[in-house]
Amino acid sequence: MELNNRIHYDVAELMGRIETSLDRLKPYQYDSKYRELLGELLVGKINAWEQNIRKRKNDPFTLVICGDFKRGKSSLINALLGEDVVPTNVTTETVTLNRISYGAHSNEAILSGGRRLSLTDEELCRDALEPVIKQLNEPVEQLELHRNIDILKDITIIDTPGLGDSERDFTDAVDSALQQADAVIYVFSVAYPLSRGEQLYLKTSIIPQRYTSLFLVSNFTDMITDENDYVRMQDMLTDRVNGLLPGQDIWMLSALDERCRQLEEERPNLKLADTMSTSFQEFRNAITELIQNKKETVLPDRMQRMLRIMAADINDDLAALEQGIEMNSQDVQQAMDNVKQQKEQQAQTQEENSRKIDDLIRVMQGEAIGWINELLERMKAETASLEIYSKEDLSKYYPFFCIDTMQEALTRCVDYHMVNLYDELNTISDELTQSMSKNHIQSQYSFRFVLDNKTWTKGDNVGFAVSMIGSGGLLTIIADGIGGAMRKKELEKHKPQIVQEIQRQYDSLFVSVQKTTADTYRKMGNQAKQHLKEFYSTKLQTLEQQMEQSAAVARQDETKKAEIREAANQLRSVLSDIVQLI
Repeated sequence: MELNNRIHYDVAELMGRIETSLDRLKPYQYDSKYRELLGELLVGKINAWEQNIRKRKNDPFTLVICGDFKRGKSSLINALLGEDVVPTNVTTETVTLNRISYGAHSNEAILSGGRRLSLTDEELCRDALEPVIKQLNEPVEQLELHRNIDILKDITIIDTPGLGDSERDFTDAVDSALQQADAVIYVFSVAYPLSRGEQLYLKTSIIPQRYTSLFLVSNFTDMITDENDYVRMQDMLTDRVNGLLPGQDIWMLSALDERCRQLEEERPNLKLADTMSTSFQEFRNAITELIQNKKETVLPDRMQRMLRIMAADINDDLAALEQGIEMNSQDVQQAMDNVKQQKEQQAQTQEENSRKIDDLIRVMQGEAIGWINELLERMKAETASLEIYSKEDLSKYYPFFCIDTMQEALTRCVDYHMVNLYDELNTISDELTQSMSKNHIQSQYSFRFVLDNKTWTKGDNVGFAVSMIGSGGLLTIIADGIGGAMRKKELEKHKPQIVQEIQRQYDSLFVSVQKTTADTYRKMGNQAKQHLKEFYSTKLQTLEQQMEQSAAVARQDETKKAEIREAANQLRSVLSDIVQLI
């Protein structure tokens, strides 16, 4: 062990060896003989990998920030950099992937065809960026931001779009960013602490990234009331994470508090101000220490990861070529007939699995409506105790409390049932589970509560929580009862008339909740079936492409087949040598 600690990499020599190894791929890219033998599809894949790896070997330490929409990822980056660099408070229409690097101050939107649009700092703000993107009338692939900030001399930061809530599908962009990551910061909110969907995403997409350091950040800790609640939240998160990543540290941070501290503005939670500033400084120190510790190993770790994936990808195509070498015309016809049969069987299997999903969603929906109705009945029964509060307080706060409670209750139901849906999809393929975990339901639910001639359709956090308890999934409020939302308000004379109005509103709230729950579960089922369809379609497309590749080889004469076999063997040998490089 002591000797191993004294071994280090000669980065210059390693870079030279990588360049030399990649040069061995050039004949397969540019020699017309190999292009003919291996096919344009495979050669194009070699080109893409070779260019990507050469580009990545010169990149600095890459830190990728990811997590669900509205978890404060951009705010966290701004707090880490000590400057408002990336746009915050964006809508789902304006989210992009942001790449932040060291350099002279500049902002560019990356468009298709190698075009770039220069942006002012003012245009990075949400209200200005949204009209710019609409005016372009084409998607912005990413924003590239350069800043003269010391920490960026050693790292590049990639701020990924939130998963699951955008009109555009950023799954491929986030996957690509994760493949580039030397470290990942996964951000979640204390208001929704590591939901089942988030845990599954970590399991299927983050943890498999070998050689990648992981920071789990629980943001918005300024919402926690006091030190006791802070400790309870920390203990709960530690227990939850230990089942997934034993020994994994959790950073409880507030990007808002840190940015307020930096700007010398009023802090959002004075009771926890010292705790939050200490935690953020320790987090920043941990990032800096990791960068320093990985200066020598980041390149070999990154190259090993990319070279291994490249070799596996290209070897899959080589297998299709080799299959064709062993086939004759009769085998080709038989294989084509098999593909046709598989296509028919696949359509039948897809239909059967779609019906299973429909049946499962119906059961889940009924269960969720039952749980939420039970919660509503209990809340309605407790309204008699509200007469001790003023009319003004009830009018102002109680509708918010009801709507937020319903939103939270439905979120917990979806979170609970999503695991059952994942289990069903996992019996088909773990690829489906991985796909669904990147696009889990995060809807903003719509409920209606009318009181004192005002309509509330969304919540305003008032310090309550709803939790699932027991195997039956019974929903209960864990706060100081309904009055807990207004415990700091002064008590006045009884207001029975508004309490009666609240009780009457529960009838319409029951209807609103049932409709929204049904819509939410229908969306969840449709989403699962869409992933199922895409899974089978991709599987069939890959099979057909490989079959066409094999058939093209099978039609060649024996002399040509021998040449293809030799070229494939040579390429396999080169790939094997490259993988063994580090």
